[in-house]
Amino acid sequence: MELFRRLSFAMALMTLVGCGGGDGGLSSEGNPDPDNGGGNQTAPRVISLTLDNNLVTAAAPIELTATVTQDNQPVANTLVSFVVDEPMLASLNPENGAASTNADGVATIQIIVGTLAGAGTIRASVLNDDDSQSTAEIVFTSQGNSIGNEGPEVTSLTLFADSPQIASSGAGEVQLTALVKDSRNNLVEGATVSFEVSSGEVEVEKAETETDGLASAKLTTRNPENRLVTITASSGSITDSVLVQVVGTAIQLNGSSALAINDSTDYVLNLRDSDGNGIANQAVNLSLANGSSAQIDIPSVVTTDFTGQAIFTATGLSGGTNSIVAEALGASENLPVSVQSDSFLFTAFDNNNGSVVNPSNALAPDVGLSKSADITLTWLDNGTPVEDGTRVDFTTTRGTLSALSGTTVNGQVSVTVQADNAGPAVVTFTGGDGETALSNLLTFEFVAETVETVVAQASPASVEPNGETSVISVTLRDPNDNLVKGKLVDFTLDDTNGGSIFPASAITDSNGNASTVYTSNVVSAQEGVTVTATVREQQDKSSSVNLTVADRELFITLGTGNNIVEVDTTTYNKQFTVFVTDVDSAPVENVSLTVSAVPTRYYKGYWARLFDATGSFVRWTTSGRAQSTDDLSITSPISCTNEDVNRNGILDAGEDINGDGILTPGNAVAIQGEVTTDEQGRALVDILYPQSLGSWVDIELVIKARVEGTEDEEFTVFTIPTSAEDLTEEDVIPPTQNVGITGPFGGVQSCSSAL
Repeated sequence: MELFRRLSFAMALMTLVGCGGGDGGLSSEGNPDPDNGGGNQTAPRVISLTLDNNLVTAAAPIELTATVTQDNQPVANTLVSFVVDEPMLASLNPENGAASTNADGVATIQIIVGTLAGAGTIRASVLNDDDSQSTAEIVFTSQGNSIGNEGPEVTSLTLFADSPQIASSGAGEVQLTALVKDSRNNLVEGATVSFEVSSGEVEVEKAETETDGLASAKLTTRNPENRLVTITASSGSITDSVLVQVVGTAIQLNGSSALAINDSTDYVLNLRDSDGNGIANQAVNLSLANGSSAQIDIPSVVTTDFTGQAIFTATGLSGGTNSIVAEALGASENLPVSVQSDSFLFTAFDNNNGSVVNPSNALAPDVGLSKSADITLTWLDNGTPVEDGTRVDFTTTRGTLSALSGTTVNGQVSVTVQADNAGPAVVTFTGGDGETALSNLLTFEFVAETVETVVAQASPASVEPNGETSVISVTLRDPNDNLVKGKLVDFTLDDTNGGSIFPASAITDSNGNASTVYTSNVVSAQEGVTVTATVREQQDKSSSVNLTVADRELFITLGTGNNIVEVDTTTYNKQFTVFVTDVDSAPVENVSLTVSAVPTRYYKGYWARLFDATGSFVRWTTSGRAQSTDDLSITSPISCTNEDVNRNGILDAGEDINGDGILTPGNAVAIQGEVTTDEQGRALVDILYPQSLGSWVDIELVIKARVEGTEDEEFTVFTIPTSAEDLTEEDVIPPTQNVGITGPFGGVQSCSSAL
């Protein structure tokens, strides 16, 4: 009889002790049956019953343990008989329901799920020396197995996820595919596969395999917490699992890096998901990283408003340095702060376009390339302006400064900065009182103002009817090829087939990008759908893209597992499996697949040791700042967009954001540009990359297929991983191409710096 096990354990071990028939717990202790005498010549034997779980499922049989004692001593080599009160709830293994105690007086038997769901009782009995019986009962619950013992032979199940990551915004999904085979390695038709997730939501698309041997589901999440999700697929007793990371939620903490003793200033915190959307009404925990190194009074928790922002006040109480740590939803941010008698704070920022703010309690506004930014800092010593003529030095990561240094007047000093290329800038003011160096930095963004070119594209350019989607994205650039941020783009649709787009308008981000989503209705003519993107304030600037809505003749499914292949001491191989099937789910052999793998983002920072609450080492992880013996906290490393925006492999004007003279991160991985499916419609894609780049680059993997005029495309975006084996030794730094713990693209938390 073939047994099917489908579900994972549902409850933790519990113990309940009772007498005679028990009272429904997981442990029961029995006495002699009064109807069978018992006498007083010898002490009766006592049975204690314990289940390792109360719930028996198809995927998880449970074990029943009987311990037999007499005069509190274990009884060896005694036969214990077990009976289930309702045989359809569960069966026993061995089938005769009997087991002999070992030297410790312990006998065990396995409980196998039956076809009936519900609660039941298992009765155990042993003979006493006078031939009376001692008995005990214990209650269990059967989940039932509606599949029973019928169905095709399944000996192999492999679960794939088309991406090892899912965005915390909830906008994306991970396609899950289970491949089912029999003992002869044949694809199995008619096998039922169940899917289970540790968190998030799973939508089963196809539970029963067809001729392709595939079952499928989709993982989504509405919870923005960064975390690890375990997905398990089961068919009978055969299971497989894969891990997917929820990523992208981040905390941005802005404020002064210097506090005066007994002085207070406001800090601005923004909690955002992977799409940059603010996360509202979320508690954010605040703490100090260095204990009593420098005392700073801050609230222990703040709650974000409807925009995902929270403002809190910090007061310096004693001199020294410390770091304010903000933590929420699996994300953390760390801001170093020095406390001294001097107050060294930015007090004014003017973008010369009508916005003047105090950057100590508000975010600095964007600055147009035709404008300049005036930045003012106020320096106080014990509440009194420092002596006039005190020198302050200036630096910037982008643009030019009106001066490299200035002197204070009534404690204030100012500088003007302007730039001819768009992107983030970090301006630093540095001063000194002869004993202590003071420094404060301010981050803002220069933005292009005039649109010269609009480029729209659709991904994919061909979709199926009845609700399939394509992302229409547009990129804006100015006459000098700078990306244009903050422009409202209107999307219009020309489609006689009933399709739709949403949203109708979008604002370009720092990468000059805005997008909408087209949803299909019925089949169209070739390139019969047109979406046009128009800049609202420059109506002559627009771009159109054509799409085709057609029934596909082939389908691509993309997936990967948990493992990384270590090719040699310097190279990793992350493998993906591609399945190609026709409309009847039959595998399609000898299909040529075009493969591309292009970086989308890279990260800057340091390798850092992660410790648990007890101070024990967990693993190495990436961090936005280097650890010290006084500060072991972790911050999210800064994420930077691939400088090769148009993906032509050429360093075009405006693309060298960090000024190092090359495209960053460059071609991070190596792939075979074309693979062919085998007789099972499957092809293996090898993604090779230096071990030192693991965890520091995001890759977009795209698979395309075309057969007799029919095209399909699948893609996924993921961070190329580092092998777990290289992250678990505390004294061994993970692979790195730089000296020490710095990441391959530098540690400075600015995309405009190559350091």
